[in-house]
Amino acid sequence: MTLPDAPRITPVISDIDARRARLRRAKAGAAALLVAALLVLIAARLYPEPSFAAALARAAAEAAIVGGLADWFAVTALFRRPLGLPIPHTALIPARKDEIGRSLGHFVSEQFLAPELLLARLRQKNRALQVAQWLERPAIAAFIGARLAGLVPAAVGGANDADLRRFFAKVAQEGLQRIDLRPTLDTIVDALLRQGRHMTVADAVIELLDPIIAGLREPLIARIGARTGRLFPRYFDRKIGAELVQGFSIWLQDAKQPGSDERKHLEAWLLTWIAEMRAAPDYAALIGRAQAALVNHPALAKSLGAIWDELKAELLTDAARPTPKLASLAEQLVCTVGRLLADSPAVQQHFNAALETALIGAITPWRASIGGYIADIVASWDGHKVAEVIELQVGRDLQYIRVNGTIVGALIGSALFLIGSALPLLRHALLK
Repeated sequence: MTLPDAPRITPVISDIDARRARLRRAKAGAAALLVAALLVLIAARLYPEPSFAAALARAAAEAAIVGGLADWFAVTALFRRPLGLPIPHTALIPARKDEIGRSLGHFVSEQFLAPELLLARLRQKNRALQVAQWLERPAIAAFIGARLAGLVPAAVGGANDADLRRFFAKVAQEGLQRIDLRPTLDTIVDALLRQGRHMTVADAVIELLDPIIAGLREPLIARIGARTGRLFPRYFDRKIGAELVQGFSIWLQDAKQPGSDERKHLEAWLLTWIAEMRAAPDYAALIGRAQAALVNHPALAKSLGAIWDELKAELLTDAARPTPKLASLAEQLVCTVGRLLADSPAVQQHFNAALETALIGAITPWRASIGGYIADIVASWDGHKVAEVIELQVGRDLQYIRVNGTIVGALIGSALFLIGSALPLLRHALLK
């Protein structure tokens, strides 16, 4: 996949001027060494009858010039045409930029993103413990807490309240619809009965009813009097109503007393009622109707909306404080998570397994796409600019190739001259 219509992009180097200056100095040093070899050659040639030393210097200089020029040509041919001449197989980087990009993308995807390499790298250390130690650091916890508190005004203040209310209502409705309440209720009831906590629930109901009846005493008396008919005087209507309300209140108080007859009767009735209700053929349908009524009741959406309004106001008020409570809470939570993770090898093992699964699952399917992305980016670069950027990155080191070529050439030229000078002496010695 290539980007033929994409505009040419110039890669950016932050310290390009400094790199250019270093490259110029390196090129000047290599050129100076080559000029020195040329001057030695000229000086050696000025002798009409050179001595052995002058001949050796001339041979070394000639070989140094050859080696230096050859390496200059090789280094220059990577980035541009030497002397601007259209010599084949020169300006290799601009000419083969796209192939280099594809090779680089393939190399990265195969040699850096291979699953076995990623796993081996991950398993070199306990990554979960590293995360735990990182989260336990007070500075990190404070940083995360401050960032979370800073996000609250933007996240909450810019939210559309109507959309959020509809979202919360939909989530709640769909969640309640997916829940099968019958096994849940059965489990709760069984646990209460097994632990003897069913009367605790009854006590909670009594505690709730007692103040309600006390607060509604007068309306209850009036309603009871209205049901006695016209044959009773009004005084007796109120008297009967007051006695009934008072009797029920006394019964509630007696039912709360451990060991009382009223409590025993209440417990027996409660157990009988639970058994009959669970054995009823329409028990599941009754729960289903109650669940449907709860899910579709407008009060659910209104309650969620009221909760959101209150939560939003509290969050915005807290975020406006100099030291938001949310930041402190988040900081403590981060430290706690880090400490718990550091103290639990089992959780660390699960964390590392989840990290490996997530990383491999996220990267492996995209290996080819990542390689293609690298190739596309390189293909979109301007060829001559790419050559300049690469030269600025590695060109200074490449100038040492020129220096080494000049020096090695001089050494080889000297060695060949010495060998050539020694051969007549060796032949003469052998012929004696």
